[in-house]
Amino acid sequence: MTKRIKTMKLVLTFTLWLVAVGAEASLWDEYDELLSQYVQSGERQGIEVNLVDYDGLEQEPAFVSLVNQIKSFPMSTLVDKKEKLAFYINTYNILTIQLIIDHQPEESIKEIGNFFSGPWDKVVLQHGLVGLTLDDIEHNIIRPMGEPRIHFALVCASLSCPNLRTTAYRANKLESQLESQTKIFLAQQSKGLKRGKDKIFISKIFNWYKKDFEASGGVRPFVARYLNEGIGSRAVDYLDYNWMLNKR
Repeated sequence: MTKRIKTMKLVLTFTLWLVAVGAEASLWDEYDELLSQYVQSGERQGIEVNLVDYDGLEQEPAFVSLVNQIKSFPMSTLVDKKEKLAFYINTYNILTIQLIIDHQPEESIKEIGNFFSGPWDKVVLQHGLVGLTLDDIEHNIIRPMGEPRIHFALVCASLSCPNLRTTAYRANKLESQLESQTKIFLAQQSKGLKRGKDKIFISKIFNWYKKDFEASGGVRPFVARYLNEGIGSRAVDYLDYNWMLNKR
């Protein structure tokens, strides 16, 4: 291969990357507008939650366009870890919303599917010739990146899930966004963390994904970082998880 051809390939690759970066920024701008219009803070069954207007989004052409753009996005152009994390967190949340819309009027995501195939087993995205489910996106793409705070950003459309953030995740803001999400979630006594006299009750998310917090010293040290008084000798137990839909 001649030097000229190599140079031309590099230029073409860089040009395609620039186009993809611009397309991604535009994509998240559109997502921001939809979030501001169709997601509102509220309370349901005694749980603080950002409620989603699934009925409104179902009738919204801009959301249909957003989903189609996600499905056709050139994912191979995502090279930076933060770019990938931001893209796939947004994608997981957007395609979860679409999954709920596709199966209305179910009152819980867990009602979708049957004994053999649940909601997280349905193909929601094509990656080349491979069909990806929500489980694939979470467990095979996002979690291996080694960032435990993603568990406070991924939203499974339920009341006890972390709040659906009202702005899109972006690579250049990801650190502050994940830190903010973690603090918000742990400040919510109804689903994140509740202090007792002899115990601290935390979300079952910490139990389901405790291996992901080992790099931070484990669940207890991770949680203690966000408590002014720490955990001390108090036992840790888990809050009940409410799977009812976070529907407005």
